[in-house]
Amino acid sequence: MHRFYRYASLATSVLIGRVFVGKKTVSDIFRPKLLAIFACWACTIGANITAALAQPPVGSNENLSDKFAEALEELRRKYNLPGLLAGQFDTQNLRHIQAVGFRRSGSKDPLLVSHPMHLGSCTKSMTATLIAMAVDEGRLGWHTTLGDVFRSDAKVTGSPWANVTIEQMLHHTSGAPANPPWTQFTDPQTPIRDHRRNALHWWMEQPRNPKPSGSDSPEFLYSNLGYMALGAVLEQLRDEPWEDQIRERLFDPLGMKSAGFGIPSKSLGDRVPWGHIRPAGLLVALENDNPPALGPAGTVYANMEDWVRYLQVHLRDKPSDTPVLKLSQESFDVLHRAKAQESYAGGWNIIRRTWSKGPIYTHNGSNTYWYCVVFLAPHEGRGIFAASNFGLDAARPCDEALQWMLMNLPFEPLPKTP
Repeated sequence: MHRFYRYASLATSVLIGRVFVGKKTVSDIFRPKLLAIFACWACTIGANITAALAQPPVGSNENLSDKFAEALEELRRKYNLPGLLAGQFDTQNLRHIQAVGFRRSGSKDPLLVSHPMHLGSCTKSMTATLIAMAVDEGRLGWHTTLGDVFRSDAKVTGSPWANVTIEQMLHHTSGAPANPPWTQFTDPQTPIRDHRRNALHWWMEQPRNPKPSGSDSPEFLYSNLGYMALGAVLEQLRDEPWEDQIRERLFDPLGMKSAGFGIPSKSLGDRVPWGHIRPAGLLVALENDNPPALGPAGTVYANMEDWVRYLQVHLRDKPSDTPVLKLSQESFDVLHRAKAQESYAGGWNIIRRTWSKGPIYTHNGSNTYWYCVVFLAPHEGRGIFAASNFGLDAARPCDEALQWMLMNLPFEPLPKTP
């Protein structure tokens, strides 16, 4: 069974996908209740952080690491999580990181800071970064359409969706359905690229509702399918699987040696974390994930040090500060700039909070068995993240871990480079 959710985070509205159970979906049953719960969290979390910043920091640097670990362990036990980790970084260094708990229920092996964690929808900004590189190479424009890319594919060019642009898919304003019936695109005997093209064809066959008259602003609809289609675009342009492209253009240049796709234990063996659910209050470890075809929307895993290597690219003011990626300033800015009346750009929610003098980039991710969330404040050069080898219910403790870091971990910004 494959599950797809869009989650609430500290700063964003609830984004809930679908859980397929035959012809019905679990999210169709529980959606109103979940929306109410997470909308409440999203409204209160900013106020909680503001109040936290008004409190004095904890102790001296000598016992700070211990206090940090104790705070995370308290949260882990309070919310009955298998493991929890969190950290803070600047544009150059991972300043603080702690991990508590266990890699798998029933095991005494601790969760380690070196363990890989599933990043879920935080993969989306990676795919958007690959798109920006393709724009800089002259292979695409932000307003290039699906019909332009797949001009020899009659199923695309003959569809009412053919005029959907790259920018619209990046911003979740294309109107693409949140998800196709992914169970139709999981046969392991079929190449992943074919599954992605077939899922794109499924989209092209869906009716397209006309925009309501008098509506000037595009409607936001968070779409895993839209980002999967961006992966298919990249594969069409370079005749190379998305997995190879992201490894060659992001993972290898940034030294992200732990990064991979899908379930960490399937690639790295049993001595790494497993994802979990909690039926009837009992933690159960599972090796379940989204289908590989979803990759560009959410299947990357990495340890936190390697994830931070990537996050620092977006935390820095200039792409030239990460020359190995060869991003132009124009494309870099497009990835981080939401359009008027929108709040989502290239794989990032763009928000404002009182703890930063500038815009904040944030995202979270989950395949319902893992959870992670990150906030980047480029004006201060400060990033914070939290993650757990647990799904839906890890959102609140991860938020509280972020609050604790903002209140208690010292942070002096690095001098600005000329």
